[in-house]
Amino acid sequence: MTAIRQHYREAEERGEKRPGRPTLATLTGATDHQIRKALEAMEEELATEVASEPPAPPAPPEKGTSAGQSVTSAPPAGGMFVAWAGFVFGSVVSIAANVLAARIPPGGAGASWSPSLVAQLGAAVWPVALLIAVEVLSRVPWPAGGLWRFARFGGVGVVAAGSAIISYGHIRDVLTTWGYSGLGAGVGPLVIDGLMVVSGFALLAKGSSK
Repeated sequence: MTAIRQHYREAEERGEKRPGRPTLATLTGATDHQIRKALEAMEEELATEVASEPPAPPAPPEKGTSAGQSVTSAPPAGGMFVAWAGFVFGSVVSIAANVLAARIPPGGAGASWSPSLVAQLGAAVWPVALLIAVEVLSRVPWPAGGLWRFARFGGVGVVAAGSAIISYGHIRDVLTTWGYSGLGAGVGPLVIDGLMVVSGFALLAKGSSK
């Protein structure tokens, strides 16, 4: 085996393949049977050495994790800010449109007509009510239970539906007054309502995950 190892080492140093059994028999003067037995013994020695080696130590956990915890990617930063920005922007646009709708002169109004302060303030009630409802829903730690869940989502659903219906009509009236086509005036309010729905659900999702 010593002669075989020597020939293997020399072949590796020259960058050549290890010699086969016929070549080893020629180099060492041993019979093919002796070469085969020596190679089998070398394989058994190698297997024994590998089995006796201690297992590699486990890799240390990454910073910020403990043993047994999987590394998860952190959620994108600023998600709550973007959700609030979208919801507040939609609310401001809805409030402004509701107030502007209250300032549209009714049919047959004279040149001296002007909207009352009560009508303008009342027009802004609906989007503000939705804003407060989502804020309460996302920030208050509600108890568990079906009745509480119904109170949470049922209540905010009623507020959202009523606010959307009233605000839709106000925004459509404003867009119609500004000269938008019937299709544009009908679709425009859906853009604002859709933005508020997506942003509102994002806020609720962030609040429920805390």
